[in-house]
Amino acid sequence: MEFWSVTGVVLAVLEVVFLHSDSVCCEKVSVVNVGAVFTYESVIGRGAKIAMEMAVGDVNSDPTILNGTQMELVMEDLGCSAFMGSIKAFNVIEKEVVAIIGPQSSAIARIIAHIANGLQIPVISYAATDPSLSSLQFPYFVRTAPPDSTQMLALADLIDLYGWKEVIAVFEDTDYGRNGVAALGDFLATKMSTISHKLPLSPHYNHSEISEALIMSKSLGSRVYVVHIRPDPMLRFFEIAENLGMVSADYVWLATDWLTSSLDSFSSNEDSFNLVRGVVTLRPRVAPTPKREALLARWGEMQRKGLTHSGLTEYGIYAYDTVWLVAYAVDKLLKERGEITFSSSERFHELENFKVFDGGEALLKLLLASNFTSVLGQVQFDDSRNIVGTEYEVLNVGENGYVRVGFWSNLTGLSIQSPELVRRNGQSLGRVTWPGGVAQRPRGWVVATSEKPLRVGFPNRISFSDFVSRQNDSSNHTAQGYCIDLFLEVLKLVPYDVPHRFVSFGDGLKNPSYDQLVRLVADDVLDAAVGDIAIVTDRIKVVDFTLPFAATGLAIVAPLGNSTSNGWVFIKPFSLELWCAAAVSFIVIAVVIWMLEHRVNNDFRGPPQKQLRTMFLFSFSTLFKANYERTVSAAGKLVMVVWLFLLLVITSSYTASLSSILTVQQLSTSITGLDSLISSGLPIGYQVGSFAYSYMTNNLNIHPSRLISLGSPEEYEAALKRGPGNGGVAAIVDETPYVELFLSKQKDYGLAGQPFTKSGWGFAFQKNSPLAVGISTAILKLTESGQLEKINNKWFCKSGCPGEQDKKPEPNELHLNSFLVLYSLTGIAAVIAFSVFLFRAVRQYIDYKRRQLQRDPSSLATSSSSDFVFSRAIHNFLQFVDEKEEAIKRFFTQENAPTIEVSVVGL
Repeated sequence: MEFWSVTGVVLAVLEVVFLHSDSVCCEKVSVVNVGAVFTYESVIGRGAKIAMEMAVGDVNSDPTILNGTQMELVMEDLGCSAFMGSIKAFNVIEKEVVAIIGPQSSAIARIIAHIANGLQIPVISYAATDPSLSSLQFPYFVRTAPPDSTQMLALADLIDLYGWKEVIAVFEDTDYGRNGVAALGDFLATKMSTISHKLPLSPHYNHSEISEALIMSKSLGSRVYVVHIRPDPMLRFFEIAENLGMVSADYVWLATDWLTSSLDSFSSNEDSFNLVRGVVTLRPRVAPTPKREALLARWGEMQRKGLTHSGLTEYGIYAYDTVWLVAYAVDKLLKERGEITFSSSERFHELENFKVFDGGEALLKLLLASNFTSVLGQVQFDDSRNIVGTEYEVLNVGENGYVRVGFWSNLTGLSIQSPELVRRNGQSLGRVTWPGGVAQRPRGWVVATSEKPLRVGFPNRISFSDFVSRQNDSSNHTAQGYCIDLFLEVLKLVPYDVPHRFVSFGDGLKNPSYDQLVRLVADDVLDAAVGDIAIVTDRIKVVDFTLPFAATGLAIVAPLGNSTSNGWVFIKPFSLELWCAAAVSFIVIAVVIWMLEHRVNNDFRGPPQKQLRTMFLFSFSTLFKANYERTVSAAGKLVMVVWLFLLLVITSSYTASLSSILTVQQLSTSITGLDSLISSGLPIGYQVGSFAYSYMTNNLNIHPSRLISLGSPEEYEAALKRGPGNGGVAAIVDETPYVELFLSKQKDYGLAGQPFTKSGWGFAFQKNSPLAVGISTAILKLTESGQLEKINNKWFCKSGCPGEQDKKPEPNELHLNSFLVLYSLTGIAAVIAFSVFLFRAVRQYIDYKRRQLQRDPSSLATSSSSDFVFSRAIHNFLQFVDEKEEAIKRFFTQENAPTIEVSVVGL
């Protein structure tokens, strides 16, 4: 027994030795120290300090938490230096804290988070909102304030709601500013918008720096500004913007929550709100819980007593709740472990005097698992260690304060109602008053000003100058032509002023290259290009085009000559509709004559096959005056007289038209379309500057040696006259508007085949230029109003519009309109004759049935079906009509004649 007693004592001593070898201190403490590091003299820090002290007092006075253990804050003022912040953090850790609350600066938070990783002490920030502070990089970093990526998503939704495509970002050139703006750019990209320009400001920006940045931004196109800087109670940024006349109509100012923090942190007066009137800003939404109302009441009482001059901002509430969050987590830790321990582990030889909290990892898990109701509402963390369910108020700054125009949450987006009342995701906001007191949504951009007008290039054409060319007089505008008039008319329909100046492109000796003109727009030498610019693939890659204002395509022009080799030339005297009318009329006359002659003319009776043959042969043989059957009835003779007269006129006209067509001009070359053009191997002409050259070489694989450039319609005519054998060309390939204008003045040339491309003319603008959309809309309005056609007629229809000759029928082709009166007379005669015949037949049939019933009343058949009676009556009538007229007359003249034997022959 003594052996075992001695052994026990030895083991106990060894245990004590081993424990002390690790310098472990285990004792139950009555006070829990929590570090608080922040900048005392800052907008957020002043309110946060008071809020945290209030929260510690509330925790220590609550008997349901910490079980009598007192919480004490160990505070350190970090100032604005990251280097001093790291030193002050070590000073706090040295005082045996279980966690660190703060800091509010994202840059200092990044350094302290590195320290916390090494020492395994949780850091809970209520104001470090840099979205790059990732839980993967800093596992011991937790924040109760939403990251800036959340409000940047809200701003992206707001920008998208109003349809702005470009914004200018003004930001503090720190991790806080850069990373927040980077998140905004990513969200805007998903909504087809972009940050067109970034204006970074140094952390300690001054008046001149802000002025230079804003003055420079005036020359940029966008007028939508997003401002993301640190809170500034003096509102220096907007004071300078106001002095520069930029907080006015046509400008849009969007601010992150720094603005509400600035305005709420002190007793704002009317001048402060007037300075930022019209600005739209965000503020983290704190639900109106009883705890919040009680806290606001206590804060107001403190202000009345002069204990504080700072307002309670949302970040102050975040700081208050952060203290409670730590208190709840420490309370759970004490219940689980019963004690708080600190040690200087072997890992920290450089910090051997430090006693580091042993339960950092356990406390972190309890913090992340928190789920309690605070002033903020329900506090929970997501996988990224951010507060769940972040919401923002969308505020419009007015004369005397804020006007709430809506809400935003990541679940419902923008809405007029609070997120808990929204049943569906519908992006909408209330009425906003923008800078300058404007209620209408600002356009958000300007394309030009009087000081910097829009540079509009145009091609100085030498040929086809009616489309666009330079004026020779001293007019204010140096451009003229169809395209210029169209552009000026379109500008009248754009709902804003576009100061501009025309810039001529070309040497005035030949047509300029349109590809080079478009390239000048892409290279920012010109802002836009107007004229007869074809919309083709290579150009779309570098510029934006408006909707086409004219349809174009490539067409082939070839000489005309005499040719009658067409085997179908005999059908050309009549148009298709006249051929169809003639065919129908032959059939109708055949049927009408048969009906009129069938009862009285033996030539039109017999078996059905014979009657059909006789009917159609009679009708068609009238063309040759060779009718073997003669008409007997008076009605038939009347119809034949009118019909023969119509035939006489038609056949005479056909003979004359065919004679004329046999001498009409036809294409004299073998080129009848695109395929024959490619395979011919003959020279081809094209207009200088046109995309026809690149299309034929690149798309049609025509060798450049076959292509001859031509500069004017006169050169077109000369080259076609000379022909391929005398240094000319076999055909010319050009765009259809030029071709139509050329053919309207030349009768010896024509189109070979159909246009083989489909394209259009449009105005070119720089990529992503918002003016392209406005001009396209105006072109549609101009087309719908008919003004586009009037401009076209002004320039090209002085002596007949080009292209109309192609749409008109051939002069020797006869149409139905030429014989409409004769066809009408023939139809009227046929209808009258048939009506008389039908009326007479019906009257005879009724008289016949009446007499038949008088002789034999039992012949009246009865049936329960009205349909059967009707069909039987029709059948009997047709049988009656099929009888010869002579038989019917005998029936009526013989009083005691037997019942007629009705035959179906001829039906």
